[in-house]
Amino acid sequence: MIVRENNAGKTVLIRQHDHAAISGEIARHWRKDDSDSPVQRPETIMAIDQHDRAWIPLDEVPKQKPDGEGFYSFIDYPLTDKLRAYQQGIMEVREQSRYAAILCSRHYCSFFSNHTEDEQIKAFLDREHGLQQADIQTLTSAESATLDIDQKMLSFCDDVSLYLCMNQPGVSKQNEVKWFRDGFGEKFSFADKIIGEWVSSVEVKLTPSPLESPVRVAIPQVVVDGDEFREEKLWVTVT
Repeated sequence: MIVRENNAGKTVLIRQHDHAAISGEIARHWRKDDSDSPVQRPETIMAIDQHDRAWIPLDEVPKQKPDGEGFYSFIDYPLTDKLRAYQQGIMEVREQSRYAAILCSRHYCSFFSNHTEDEQIKAFLDREHGLQQADIQTLTSAESATLDIDQKMLSFCDDVSLYLCMNQPGVSKQNEVKWFRDGFGEKFSFADKIIGEWVSSVEVKLTPSPLESPVRVAIPQVVVDGDEFREEKLWVTVT
Protein backbone atom coordinates (compact mmCIF):
# COMPACT_ATOMS: atom_id res chain seq x y z
CA MET A 1 0.00 0.00 0.00
CA ILE A 2 0.86 3.61 -0.53
CA VAL A 3 -0.25 5.39 2.65
CA ARG A 4 -0.71 9.14 3.13
CA GLU A 5 -3.05 11.60 4.79
CA ASN A 6 -5.46 13.93 3.00
CA ASN A 7 -6.24 17.54 3.92
CA ALA A 8 -9.00 16.37 6.25
CA GLY A 9 -6.56 14.26 8.24
CA LYS A 10 -8.00 10.98 6.94
CA THR A 11 -5.76 8.11 5.89
CA VAL A 12 -5.62 7.45 2.15
CA LEU A 13 -4.62 3.99 0.89
CA ILE A 14 -3.57 3.31 -2.72
CA ARG A 15 -2.95 -0.25 -3.88
CA GLN A 16 0.45 -0.86 -5.41
CA HIS A 17 -0.91 -2.61 -8.50
CA ASP A 18 -3.17 0.40 -9.17
CA HIS A 19 -0.16 2.68 -8.88
CA ALA A 20 1.75 0.46 -11.33
CA ALA A 21 -1.06 0.78 -13.88
CA ILE A 22 -0.46 4.54 -13.85
CA SER A 23 3.23 3.87 -14.55
CA GLY A 24 2.13 1.90 -17.59
CA GLU A 25 0.03 4.79 -18.87
CA ILE A 26 3.03 7.12 -18.66
CA ALA A 27 5.08 4.62 -20.69
CA ARG A 28 2.35 4.17 -23.32
CA HIS A 29 2.27 7.91 -23.99
CA TRP A 30 6.04 8.45 -24.23
CA ARG A 31 7.17 11.01 -26.81
CA LYS A 32 7.89 9.44 -30.18
CA ASP A 33 10.87 11.68 -30.98
CA ASP A 34 12.90 9.99 -28.23
CA SER A 35 14.94 7.14 -29.68
CA ASP A 36 14.59 5.26 -26.39
CA SER A 37 10.79 5.44 -26.40
CA PRO A 38 9.23 2.19 -25.12
CA VAL A 39 6.00 2.66 -27.10
CA GLN A 40 6.93 0.02 -29.71
CA ARG A 41 8.21 -2.52 -27.14
CA PRO A 42 5.12 -4.28 -25.72
CA GLU A 43 7.08 -6.45 -23.28
CA THR A 44 8.58 -3.30 -21.78
CA ILE A 45 5.14 -1.76 -21.37
CA MET A 46 3.95 -5.00 -19.77
CA ALA A 47 6.84 -4.98 -17.29
CA ILE A 48 6.11 -1.39 -16.30
CA ASP A 49 2.38 -2.09 -16.06
CA GLN A 50 2.82 -5.29 -14.03
CA HIS A 51 5.92 -4.52 -11.97
CA ASP A 52 4.01 -4.36 -8.68
CA ARG A 53 1.68 -7.31 -9.16
CA ALA A 54 3.59 -8.88 -6.24
CA TRP A 55 1.51 -6.62 -3.99
CA ILE A 56 -1.90 -7.79 -5.19
CA PRO A 57 -2.40 -10.41 -2.41
CA LEU A 58 -0.73 -8.22 0.24
CA ASP A 59 -3.01 -5.27 -0.54
CA GLU A 60 -6.27 -7.25 -0.53
CA VAL A 61 -6.60 -6.46 3.17
CA PRO A 62 -4.64 -3.44 4.47
CA LYS A 63 -2.23 -4.60 7.18
CA GLN A 64 -2.47 -2.61 10.39
CA LYS A 65 0.55 -2.00 12.60
CA PRO A 66 0.42 -3.84 15.93
CA ASP A 67 0.81 -0.60 17.92
CA GLY A 68 -2.38 0.76 16.36
CA GLU A 69 -0.45 3.52 14.60
CA GLY A 70 -2.00 3.17 11.18
CA PHE A 71 -1.25 0.84 8.29
CA TYR A 72 1.96 -0.61 6.90
CA SER A 73 3.07 1.00 3.64
CA PHE A 74 5.25 -0.53 0.94
CA ILE A 75 8.20 1.13 2.69
CA ASP A 76 7.88 -0.45 6.13
CA TYR A 77 5.95 -3.64 5.30
CA PRO A 78 7.39 -6.70 7.14
CA LEU A 79 10.43 -7.85 5.15
CA THR A 80 9.81 -11.60 5.15
CA ASP A 81 6.33 -11.25 3.66
CA LYS A 82 7.48 -8.60 1.22
CA LEU A 83 10.39 -10.62 -0.17
CA ARG A 84 8.21 -13.71 -0.55
CA ALA A 85 5.66 -11.64 -2.47
CA TYR A 86 8.38 -10.11 -4.66
CA GLN A 87 9.55 -13.57 -5.71
CA GLN A 88 6.02 -14.72 -6.48
CA GLY A 89 5.22 -11.59 -8.46
CA ILE A 90 8.37 -11.90 -10.56
CA MET A 91 7.57 -15.54 -11.33
CA GLU A 92 4.03 -14.59 -12.43
CA VAL A 93 5.48 -12.02 -14.84
CA ARG A 94 8.05 -14.60 -16.00
CA GLU A 95 5.22 -16.92 -17.10
CA GLN A 96 4.28 -14.27 -19.68
CA SER A 97 7.67 -12.81 -20.62
CA ARG A 98 11.22 -13.53 -19.52
CA TYR A 99 12.28 -10.10 -20.75
CA ALA A 100 9.66 -8.41 -18.57
CA ALA A 101 10.62 -10.64 -15.63
CA ILE A 102 14.27 -9.55 -15.88
CA LEU A 103 13.17 -5.92 -15.72
CA CYS A 104 10.91 -6.52 -12.72
CA SER A 105 13.56 -8.57 -10.93
CA ARG A 106 16.25 -5.95 -11.51
CA HIS A 107 13.84 -3.27 -10.32
CA TYR A 108 13.19 -5.03 -7.01
CA CYS A 109 16.88 -5.88 -6.55
CA SER A 110 17.74 -2.19 -6.94
CA PHE A 111 15.96 -1.52 -3.64
CA PHE A 112 18.70 -3.33 -1.72
CA SER A 113 22.47 -3.00 -1.35
CA ASN A 114 24.59 -5.86 -2.69
CA HIS A 115 26.68 -5.42 0.46
CA THR A 116 23.81 -6.03 2.87
CA GLU A 117 24.40 -8.11 5.99
CA ASP A 118 20.77 -9.20 6.15
CA GLU A 119 20.60 -12.93 5.36
CA GLN A 120 17.04 -12.73 3.97
CA ILE A 121 18.00 -10.00 1.55
CA LYS A 122 21.20 -11.83 0.58
CA ALA A 123 19.19 -14.96 -0.25
CA PHE A 124 16.68 -12.91 -2.26
CA LEU A 125 19.41 -11.18 -4.26
CA ASP A 126 21.32 -14.41 -4.92
CA ARG A 127 18.17 -16.11 -6.19
CA GLU A 128 17.13 -13.22 -8.41
CA HIS A 129 20.59 -12.62 -9.84
CA GLY A 130 20.74 -16.30 -10.76
CA LEU A 131 17.36 -16.18 -12.51
CA GLN A 132 18.31 -12.97 -14.30
CA GLN A 133 21.48 -14.51 -15.67
CA ALA A 134 19.61 -17.60 -16.86
CA ASP A 135 16.93 -15.51 -18.56
CA ILE A 136 19.41 -13.12 -20.16
CA GLN A 137 20.81 -16.08 -22.09
CA THR A 138 17.43 -16.42 -23.85
CA LEU A 139 17.28 -12.82 -25.10
CA THR A 140 17.83 -11.68 -28.65
CA SER A 141 20.62 -9.20 -29.37
CA ALA A 142 18.00 -6.47 -29.80
CA GLU A 143 16.49 -7.23 -26.40
CA SER A 144 19.91 -7.28 -24.74
CA ALA A 145 20.62 -3.86 -26.25
CA THR A 146 17.49 -2.27 -24.73
CA LEU A 147 17.60 -3.91 -21.29
CA ASP A 148 19.34 -1.06 -19.46
CA ILE A 149 17.24 1.54 -21.28
CA ASP A 150 14.04 -0.21 -20.30
CA GLN A 151 15.08 -0.63 -16.69
CA LYS A 152 15.58 3.14 -16.60
CA MET A 153 12.12 3.57 -18.15
CA LEU A 154 10.55 1.35 -15.51
CA SER A 155 12.27 3.25 -12.72
CA PHE A 156 11.22 6.64 -14.09
CA CYS A 157 7.59 5.71 -14.80
CA ASP A 158 7.40 4.15 -11.33
CA ASP A 159 8.72 7.36 -9.79
CA VAL A 160 6.27 9.57 -11.68
CA SER A 161 3.36 7.43 -10.50
CA LEU A 162 4.68 7.48 -6.92
CA TYR A 163 4.91 11.26 -7.22
CA LEU A 164 1.22 11.36 -8.15
CA CYS A 165 0.14 8.92 -5.46
CA MET A 166 2.32 9.87 -2.48
CA ASN A 167 1.79 13.63 -2.62
CA GLN A 168 -1.29 15.49 -1.52
CA PRO A 169 -2.94 16.74 -4.75
CA GLY A 170 -2.04 20.37 -5.39
CA VAL A 171 0.82 20.36 -2.87
CA SER A 172 3.33 23.21 -3.05
CA LYS A 173 6.83 22.33 -4.24
CA GLN A 174 8.45 22.86 -0.84
CA ASN A 175 5.97 20.51 0.82
CA GLU A 176 6.28 17.61 -1.62
CA VAL A 177 7.57 14.20 -0.57
CA LYS A 178 11.31 14.83 -0.37
CA TRP A 179 12.13 11.93 -2.73
CA PHE A 180 10.96 14.03 -5.69
CA ARG A 181 11.37 17.64 -4.58
CA ASP A 182 14.50 18.14 -6.69
CA GLY A 183 13.21 16.19 -9.69
CA PHE A 184 13.63 12.63 -10.88
CA GLY A 185 17.03 10.96 -11.06
CA GLU A 186 16.89 9.44 -14.55
CA LYS A 187 18.47 11.18 -17.56
CA PHE A 188 17.15 11.04 -21.11
CA SER A 189 18.24 12.20 -24.56
CA PHE A 190 16.06 15.31 -24.24
CA ALA A 191 16.74 16.10 -20.56
CA ASP A 192 19.39 15.67 -17.88
CA LYS A 193 16.62 16.04 -15.31
CA ILE A 194 12.83 16.05 -15.39
CA ILE A 195 11.00 17.95 -12.65
CA GLY A 196 7.42 17.40 -11.56
CA GLU A 197 5.13 20.07 -10.18
CA TRP A 198 1.51 20.15 -9.07
CA VAL A 199 0.04 23.17 -10.87
CA SER A 200 -3.42 22.47 -9.41
CA SER A 201 -5.17 19.71 -7.46
CA VAL A 202 -5.96 17.93 -10.75
CA GLU A 203 -2.90 18.64 -12.91
CA VAL A 204 0.80 17.78 -12.77
CA LYS A 205 3.35 19.30 -15.13
CA LEU A 206 6.58 17.49 -16.06
CA THR A 207 9.39 19.76 -17.31
CA PRO A 208 10.59 18.98 -19.88
CA SER A 209 7.73 16.65 -20.69
CA PRO A 210 8.49 13.06 -21.74
CA LEU A 211 4.93 12.71 -23.04
CA GLU A 212 3.65 12.84 -26.60
CA SER A 213 0.43 14.45 -25.33
CA PRO A 214 -1.32 15.08 -21.99
CA VAL A 215 -2.40 11.93 -20.15
CA ARG A 216 -5.43 11.74 -17.87
CA VAL A 217 -4.99 9.02 -15.27
CA ALA A 218 -7.25 7.65 -12.56
CA ILE A 219 -5.88 7.10 -9.06
CA PRO A 220 -8.13 4.61 -7.24
CA GLN A 221 -7.88 5.17 -3.51
CA VAL A 222 -9.48 4.09 -0.26
CA VAL A 223 -10.21 6.76 2.34
CA VAL A 224 -10.26 5.40 5.89
CA ASP A 225 -12.69 7.14 8.23
CA GLY A 226 -12.88 5.26 11.50
CA ASP A 227 -14.15 1.80 10.64
CA GLU A 228 -15.38 2.90 7.22
CA PHE A 229 -13.35 2.24 4.07
CA ARG A 230 -14.62 4.45 1.25
CA GLU A 231 -13.54 3.81 -2.36
CA GLU A 232 -12.83 6.95 -4.37
CA LYS A 233 -11.17 7.80 -7.67
CA LEU A 234 -9.05 10.87 -8.26
CA TRP A 235 -8.48 11.98 -11.88
CA VAL A 236 -5.24 13.80 -12.65
CA THR A 237 -3.95 15.16 -15.97
CA VAL A 238 -0.21 14.82 -16.53
CA THR A 239 1.35 17.15 -19.10
